[in-house]
Amino acid sequence: TDPLKALSLHATVNSGIPAYAPLFSYKTSSGWEPLTKTSFMSRCNDIWVQNGFPSMPGHAFHIGGTTELLLQGINPDVITVQGRWTSRAFLDYWRRVESVLPLFISSSVNINRLQHVDATMSAFVRRHNIPQI
Repeated sequence: TDPLKALSLHATVNSGIPAYAPLFSYKTSSGWEPLTKTSFMSRCNDIWVQNGFPSMPGHAFHIGGTTELLLQGINPDVITVQGRWTSRAFLDYWRRVESVLPLFISSSVNINRLQHVDATMSAFVRRHNIPQI
């Protein structure tokens, strides 16, 4: 979807909220509230469950973002800094992707790109002397 259109719609739906309010504030029956992680995840999970999907924890967005950046070819060292990954959890999640990713990839994905990501991750593990599982 178009992020600019989404922001425009948000501004339209929530017009009348004071200019000093945080960007992602929204109207409520008693005025307005800033969007919090708790209210965001509650709303997301309400929508997902109503549509037959499981509820998800907030860190699923972090994991999904990491996976997307890796698939775009971003250097894993950059991703660890950008995502503020301070532990090897980043690699634990990536290693699990091998079993999950095929469920979500269509036949239109370039296999050479996936092989490149695999080679990049293997080089990252070797460069940082991380033991193989």
